[in-house]
Amino acid sequence: MLEVTKNAPQMAIVQLGDAFKNFRSGRAEYPKFRKKGVHEGFTLTNDQFFIDDSRIRIPKRGWVRMRESLRFTGKIMSATLSRGADKWFAGITVDTEDSPKRRAENQGATGVDLGVSAWATLSAGEKVAGPKPHRELLERQRRLSRSLSRKHKAAKAQLGLAANAHIPKGMRLPVSENAKKAGSGYPDAMPASPISEKRCCTSPRPNRPVGFIPPVSRT
Repeated sequence: MLEVTKNAPQMAIVQLGDAFKNFRSGRAEYPKFRKKGVHEGFTLTNDQFFIDDSRIRIPKRGWVRMRESLRFTGKIMSATLSRGADKWFAGITVDTEDSPKRRAENQGATGVDLGVSAWATLSAGEKVAGPKPHRELLERQRRLSRSLSRKHKAAKAQLGLAANAHIPKGMRLPVSENAKKAGSGYPDAMPASPISEKRCCTSPRPNRPVGFIPPVSRT
C-alpha cells in the first residue's frame, strides 16, 4: 500500500459505492470486481496531480511526459489513469463553460435514399455503407472464438487439467487426430511420441509434417 498514493484506494471505494447505488436504483447491473492485469487503472482528485503544458505530475511517480497538452480550459476536476495495449492513458475531466451555439452557415437540403446495396445514398451521389457486414463479421468472430474455446477445453481434458486451469509453462496442447491427418496428408500416419516429435522439430524433412514418423516395413 505504501507504493501507491492513498488517493487511489480511496477513490476505488467511492466508485464502488456509486456502482452499488446505480445497481440498487436499476440504472446498472451488479458491479464486477476488477482483476489484477485486467482493466488496470486508478483515479486521482484534482489536489493530487498537477499539469504543466504537456507534463503531468503523479504522486509516487513524479513528472511524466504526455503525448499532447490539455486541449480544454477550465477547472480540472479529476484524472483517471488506465492501462491499455501496454500503454498508459490519462483521462482528465475538465469543467468548462458551455460553448455558444451558432447557426449553421450552410442551410441547403439533401435528399436521402435508403437502399439495399448501400444503406443510404445522398442526392450528391455519396453512398453510406450500412453496419450489416460489420455485424456479420462480429458474429463470425464470436462463433470461431467459441469453437476455439471448446477445442482448448477438450485438449485440457485430454491432459488431465481442469477446464479453467492455466497451461503450465513448456506444456503443449495435444493435436487432434483430424488435424494430424489434415496436415500430413497420410491417412494412416502414426501418432508421434514426445521424444520423436522433439527430434523431428530440430531438423524437419522437406514435404513432411513436423512429428511425422514413417511406418516401418517388415520383411
